[in-house]
Amino acid sequence: MRKEFQYLLFFLSVGFCSAQNMEILYDFDELPQTLMLNPGSEISYDSHWGIPLLSNLHIEFGASNQNVTYNNIVNGSNGISDILRNIYDEQPSSDDIYTITQQLEVFSVGLRLKNPDHYLSFGMYQKMDGFARYPPDLMDLFFNGNDQNGDGIPETNQDFKVSDLNVVGELLSVWHLGLSKTVNENLTLGARLKIYSGGLSLQTKSNEGVYFLENSVRFIHQFQSMNLGINSSGLINNDGSRAFDDPLDVFSNLFFGGGNYGLGMDLGFTYRPGNSIVLTGSIVDLGFVNYSGTVTTYEIKEDFQIVDDPFSPTPGAESTYWSDLWTGYYDAGLLDNVLDTISSSYMQLRPVNVHASFKKILQRGGNSRPAFRNVSCPDNESRGGLESSYGAQLYAEFRPTSTLWAITGFYSREFSKAIHAKFTYTVDRFSYYNIGIGLSASINRFNLFIAADNLLALPTVRDSNYQSFQLGMNVIIN
Repeated sequence: MRKEFQYLLFFLSVGFCSAQNMEILYDFDELPQTLMLNPGSEISYDSHWGIPLLSNLHIEFGASNQNVTYNNIVNGSNGISDILRNIYDEQPSSDDIYTITQQLEVFSVGLRLKNPDHYLSFGMYQKMDGFARYPPDLMDLFFNGNDQNGDGIPETNQDFKVSDLNVVGELLSVWHLGLSKTVNENLTLGARLKIYSGGLSLQTKSNEGVYFLENSVRFIHQFQSMNLGINSSGLINNDGSRAFDDPLDVFSNLFFGGGNYGLGMDLGFTYRPGNSIVLTGSIVDLGFVNYSGTVTTYEIKEDFQIVDDPFSPTPGAESTYWSDLWTGYYDAGLLDNVLDTISSSYMQLRPVNVHASFKKILQRGGNSRPAFRNVSCPDNESRGGLESSYGAQLYAEFRPTSTLWAITGFYSREFSKAIHAKFTYTVDRFSYYNIGIGLSASINRFNLFIAADNLLALPTVRDSNYQSFQLGMNVIIN
């Protein structure tokens, strides 16, 4: 059981794995990847073929606390306790969140159907996604035990809440099929069906409860109004051993080998109320995954008490202290009547993302053709000059205890028929001065795009609390 606790402690401590704003890529004209953020995007080409494994690589990490950076928390550490201590020393609050996202598009294809108003797209991508909220009371207890002020005298009747504990992490693959339809010259609608195959999962439930130390004739650890739960799939076996020894075991789960399946959908639209105004909106990842492979769930739903000395973790070895303590309580049978180990399946909802934008288009120049013709318009109408545009975007991601949000202002410009750039300024929970840029270059049928956020922090990325990077290559056929 000690292994079990160590694995859970590790994933709960550093396993916060998020936000998927991609404000640069959203509504970026001509890029096929915009369809993954809005299936109702306008399409100005006949087909696209993503370069396998290179059509879209996205990496993003962030901490809402400006002082939680790589250099501050990881550099020079020798283990979990050191990393957690460095975070703890920055004095985060319960409002602080941590995210990391990685996405790799394995393949992507799009084709205009016989009816030119319909564009079909399909593909598969792998994604690591998750979220964590900082639990200040539990971190106080983890490092200081019952002696919070360090005077050698344990405090009694001091409450420690567990309700701030919130961690969600997933590794999964997404197989998708989408259809975009040009309803008329003003409106485009789209929908995308998604089939999920889960590889790994960790999810805390809606935790409730209070712990405090009572001192009457003897010290008593009181756990009251407890309703704790942790779901995991593919991480830990019921006997406490690691669920996989070979990364290929996880890889096979991404191809429907682990029994973890789910369904989802995206919906979106593009509307032009006038010649130079464009409105868009989408709902992404409205779905769930049912995890049934190598499932281990731990639940405590009983009030209980333990008679023991006050908690006193050893500085620098806190993880070992709590692991040994847990093993001792478990081996002594003190948790037999309160801790349930369950192997039944559970459902994990996908984090729903909502996008919306307003864009004002400006026409420049005379007869230069754009990089891709607009197949939804007569040919003579698509021979206008180069375009530039400006506008605003809104983004929201809904988590069990928090809502992530972002407001973006942008300026987009075609420098030539082959070069297109988008500049963004974003305000969100991670930064109030996030400047981003996206560049798209088209040479014959080959397209390359690159996007990066928080440019001001790029020269010193290890001292940055937030960063996002994206790269992709496609073959686009008119």
